Amino acid sequence: MTSKAFRRTMMACLCIVLAFMYIPIIAIIGMSFNKTPYGMFPYVFTTQWYKTLFTTSNLLPACILSLKFSFLVTLAAVVIGTLCSYGLQYYAPKWAARFNFVLQLPIIIPWLVTSISLLLMFSFLGSGRGMGTMFLGNLIVVLPYVVLLVNGRFQDMDRSPEAAARLLGASPLRVFFDITLPAITPGILAGGIMAMIMCFNNFVLQYYLIPVGRNTLPTLVFTRIRSEYQADLNALSAIIVLIAVIVVIAFSRLGFSAGSLFGMSGGAKKKGE
Repeated sequence: MTSKAFRRTMMACLCIVLAFMYIPIIAIIGMSFNKTPYGMFPYVFTTQWYKTLFTTSNLLPACILSLKFSFLVTLAAVVIGTLCSYGLQYYAPKWAARFNFVLQLPIIIPWLVTSISLLLMFSFLGSGRGMGTMFLGNLIVVLPYVVLLVNGRFQDMDRSPEAAARLLGASPLRVFFDITLPAITPGILAGGIMAMIMCFNNFVLQYYLIPVGRNTLPTLVFTRIRSEYQADLNALSAIIVLIAVIVVIAFSRLGFSAGSLFGMSGGAKKKGE
C-alpha cells in the first residue's frame, strides 16, 4: 500500500469514527423538534417539547438538582484534591508514590462494586440513603481524578520561582497564591471539569445512594425510559449539547485546549500564538 493510499484509508476511518460519534447527537437535536413523541417519521417541525420541558416536565427540576449537586461535589473535590496534591510535594518520593498507588484504586474498582460497598457501609453506620451519603460517595469517586491531574501539573512546573520567592522573604501563603496557584490552574480546571462530568453522569452511584422520593437527572431518565418516553427528553438533550459546545468554545477563546488542560501541551496558549 502506497503512502497516499494509506493516508486515504486513515482519513476514511477517521470520517467513519467521527460520523459514528456525531450523527446520533445531531439526530437527537433534530428529533427534539419533531412532533412525533418517539422521533419517528413523518417529520413535523414543532417546538412543543421545549415548551413542555420548561412548563410541565419533571426533567428540568431533576437537571437543576443534578447541576447543583455536581457543582458542590466538584467544589469540594477541587479544594481537597488541590490541597492533597500540594501536600504530596513535601513527602518523600517513596511515600508519595505509595499514596498515589492507594489513590488509584478507586479509579480501577468498578463503580458498581463501589456503590454497593458504600451503601452497605452507610447502612451499617445508620445513615443509609440520603443526599449527604450520596455527596460523600460521589466525592470519593471523583477525588482521585482531581488529585492525579493537579499532581501532574506539579510534576511539570518549574519549582525555582518558588524557591527564589522564599529566599526573598515571601510567606508560604503568598508563594502559593502568587506563584504556585497560577502554574497549576490548568490542572485544577481539568480536574474540575472531569469531576463535574463524572458526578453529573454517575447513574450507578446515584441509583444506590439517592434518597427515596428524590431524583437526579440520570435516575429520572432511567425511570422515564422504563415507563414512558416523551420527546421532552430529546429537548433537554439538545440543550445540554448546546451548553457543552458553548463551554468548549469559551475555553478555546480563553486559550485552553484539551491538551493544555490535561497536561499534554504544557499549559494555556500565549496570546499571539
